[in-house]
Parts: sequence; C-alpha cells; structure tokens
Amino acid sequence: MNNKKYSVCCDIGGSHISCLLIDVETGIIEEKSLISIKVDNSSTSEILLKTWVEAINKCKENLPSNTKFIGVGMAIPGPFDYENGIGLYDNSNQKFVHLNNVNIKEELSLRLNLEASKINFINDATAFALGSFWFGSGKGNSKMVAITLGTGFGSSFIKNGIAIEEGPTVPKEGCLWHVPYKDGIADDYFSTRWFVNNFNLIEPEQVTGVRRVAELANEGNTKAIGLFNEFGENLADFLGPYLDAFKAEVVVMGGNIAEAFSLFKPSLYKRLQERELKIDFKVSILKENAAMLGAATTFKKNI
Repeated sequence: MNNKKYSVCCDIGGSHISCLLIDVETGIIEEKSLISIKVDNSSTSEILLKTWVEAINKCKENLPSNTKFIGVGMAIPGPFDYENGIGLYDNSNQKFVHLNNVNIKEELSLRLNLEASKINFINDATAFALGSFWFGSGKGNSKMVAITLGTGFGSSFIKNGIAIEEGPTVPKEGCLWHVPYKDGIADDYFSTRWFVNNFNLIEPEQVTGVRRVAELANEGNTKAIGLFNEFGENLADFLGPYLDAFKAEVVVMGGNIAEAFSLFKPSLYKRLQERELKIDFKVSILKENAAMLGAATTFKKNI
C-alpha cells in the first residue's frame, strides 16, 4: 500500500449532492470520480439520507487500489451542529426542514458502515474559503476573505488556513450575511434577489436571475449597467471596514454574481481607492469544486 490517503468529499446544495474523491494531502482530485445526484432539500430525511449514501458509495468506487480511505467530508449549509453532525434546521431559512434535530453523523455511520469519527462536517461557505485558500485563488496568502455571491451572501475570514470566527478583527460569528446594512442586512444587498428585485422595478422585462441582467448590461442597457455599478459601490462600502480591520491580502469570490465581476469591478475598485484600500478581488478558479476541496481540509489532522 502506498501512502496516499483519500476521502470522499461532498457538497450538499439545496437541489443536489456532489461528491469527489480527493487526495487529502495534495488536493488532487481523482479523475472521473465526480458523482452528482439531484435531490430537493425539502425531501424527507429518508430520501435525503438514502441519496447521500448512494452518491458517497458510488464515488468511493473510484478509490485507487493500494491507497487508504480515511473518511467522508461534508460541506453543508447551516444552521448545523458541525462538531456533532446534527441538523438544526428550524425553518429559519426554509431549507432541510426534515433534518431538524436529525443526527446525520450517526445515520451516515450506520448506513455507510463507517466509524462516526471518520465523518466530518463543515459549513459550506467555510469549505469554499478553505478550498480556495489551500488549493485555489487564495493560495500563497496568509490572510484571505472569501465571499459567495449567489442565492445568499456567504463569507469567511481565513488566517493561515484557519477560519477566524471571533475576535476584534472579524464580525460576530466570523460571517457577514446577518450584519445590518442600509434598510436591511447584508444578505439583502449582496444576493441574486437584490438584482432581480431592483431590475424588475425599473424595466418592463422581468428577469429571474443575474445572468440575464449581465447579458443586458453587456448589450449596453444603461439601467442594467447602473445596477452593477451600484452593486460594486455597495460592496466596497460594506466590505471596506472589515477588510481593513482584518488586514486581508486578497478577496476570493464565488457564486453566480461573481461570474459577472467585470461589470462591477470598476465601481468596486474606484470606491475602495476612495477609501484608500488596495486589495485584489479574484474570482474562484475552483468553481464548483471549491467546497469539496474545502471539505478535504477537515482531514489535514490525519495526514
């Protein structure tokens, strides 16, 4: 047997589970090991668990011979007891309601015939951040802020490979979605619904996502362009004080809005410059693999 250690690393989304087999030391993904199965988060706990087990087992079938399998890492959204593997879904975010108070670690341990100690859980936004820090666009920096701009506003503050969740240089709980901003909270302004709601108020064409707004902006639609400019300014105004306090060296972005970075980059950088802040914003090069690579880092203590 060689010294390579692999884990099945999972990204649990609202409509799917994706799994990869990853060398936990190098972050190298086993070729053709990706398994992705659609399953709605509103399904019963039995359907969710059965689907997750199916995906994990299918992915594990790609384990190279003469290597060691050390466990399953799962990137999953909160609210969640990550240490004990228990869902705390009280319907506050209308997700995974049938997993409330379910001991997922115990259930998976039984169904996978795997020791509970070999099943690790990590917040999905933190997983995206750690994957980016160790293996992606944040590599080579000591202090990185990661943000996901999509259905919601995810964030994480990383220092030397550790998520910082308390202390004077980071917001409460080490994340930003809940922080008051303007007439609401940050999540209201840095998510898909901000673009959709605001565009639909000012244009007769009704959109359902950011992609269409970006297409119109690229075609010269002045109102769409104006929204991206406003988004960039808002992001700079909101993030600026936190980036300064944390002394961040780079910001790594994921999510569908980040794919339109070229449209809000000028206004973002101009407003940051006005605040005398110079910091690189980078779109994640890992795309959908970032969270799974982040889940692999939960096994770093085992290597």
